Amino acid sequence: MAKDKRRDSSAPYFVLLVLGIILIALLLYIVPFRYGLNRTVEFTPTGDPLDNPLTGYAPWAENQEECADSQLVYIQLRWADWEPQEGVYDIEGLEERCHIAQWKAEHKNAVLRFVCDVPGKEAHVDIPGWLFSRTQDGAYYDGELGKGYSPDYANETFLERHQLAVQALANYCNQDDFVAFVELGSLGHWGEWHTDVSGGAPPMPEEEVCNAYVLHYSDSFHNARLLTRRNYSLAMEGGMGLYNDMTGDAKATQEWLGWLKNGGTQTSEGDPLTLTPVERFWDKAPVGGEFTSEVPQEDLLGRWYADTLESVESGHMTFLGPKCPEGDLKDSEAAQAIRERLGYRFYISKLQTEYSFASGDLVCTLTWDNVGLGGFYWQWPVTLYVYDKDGQLTFWETVDLDLRDLTPEAQIETVSHIPFTDAFREGYEVGIGISSNQRTQPVRLAMEGELRDDVQIIYRFEG
Repeated sequence: MAKDKRRDSSAPYFVLLVLGIILIALLLYIVPFRYGLNRTVEFTPTGDPLDNPLTGYAPWAENQEECADSQLVYIQLRWADWEPQEGVYDIEGLEERCHIAQWKAEHKNAVLRFVCDVPGKEAHVDIPGWLFSRTQDGAYYDGELGKGYSPDYANETFLERHQLAVQALANYCNQDDFVAFVELGSLGHWGEWHTDVSGGAPPMPEEEVCNAYVLHYSDSFHNARLLTRRNYSLAMEGGMGLYNDMTGDAKATQEWLGWLKNGGTQTSEGDPLTLTPVERFWDKAPVGGEFTSEVPQEDLLGRWYADTLESVESGHMTFLGPKCPEGDLKDSEAAQAIRERLGYRFYISKLQTEYSFASGDLVCTLTWDNVGLGGFYWQWPVTLYVYDKDGQLTFWETVDLDLRDLTPEAQIETVSHIPFTDAFREGYEVGIGISSNQRTQPVRLAMEGELRDDVQIIYRFEG
């Protein structure tokens, strides 16, 4: 039988296919690695001072010298000063007294507390005279905390006028983002939601009345983050933050932390006020407060420094003021160390680049970490910038990262696709820019990197 001598016509195509696969594999392997396009670089955070916005010390806004090197200023506003005549709000007086135009021009932010009772050395009244004449159902007190007048916070006229006063203040603040934090004051001495009953002041009003004051703030302020002195139920349901005005006092801070962990109650004229247990609330809401006035600041930063630092760290604090290091004390090593522990500290722990033949892009994966005590509570844009070897900007895009999700101990990966050009083989740089929507307050990462305008160069590839 004759043999079929026809050759298999598919053999050449099979060989070509194999060669093509080999060629593609070589390209996929050789090109990226030949030019170093596929890279993995790890970084470590630094402890260097950052002086970032929306965190740090908040000295009295009236004191220009003390506020010169801070990102935050503290405004305490007495009702008597805010509304000297019924329905007439003294915006001009507030702005002049607290140098608000200057602080806005310098891109600072403010912590605000509205108060009705500030104990002092002499008998006095901190609510407007016209409102005092109309109500006159509060009580003068004279105790260890000082002298003053505690209004009847349950008085219907007082409540109505308070709502209007807070609404007017919020309307003024809502025009921009200058006021970043509002501590719910109004009730109690210094707006701290407690009264010196032994000195003649009545106890705190019942929970229903207190909740009305909470709503006056939450219904009015839209840009600022709100904070309360204790973890009151309604405030915690509304996602508010907290402030500890006894920072540095180990015993008082442990009591405050106990309220946060276990909840509890606070004595009032009626049923006790309810405190709700909270966990990791600092992930979503800020913690503020100030140094205790019971201990000299020299001791807080000296022999009791360990207690002070423990108060700051256990409370996951973002800011301290108005009682904070001042004068020569703020330049001390202890004061600087505490300031650098406050708030957020973002950095990139890993950068990976990989060339994609499918898209012709350089895929850049960034791993983001927060090694600070607190979170970031605003949605500021994050931008990735790419420069050529000569430092010319060639590409930028917004990174898909919501900074509010970058909480302490969290880790988030973002992926950016950078259009690749042959020039990249000669060298390129990757930078990160984080700033407010007005691009006036840059955030610096807690890592090494040259600053170029408001952009921090985090990686440099040399071809």
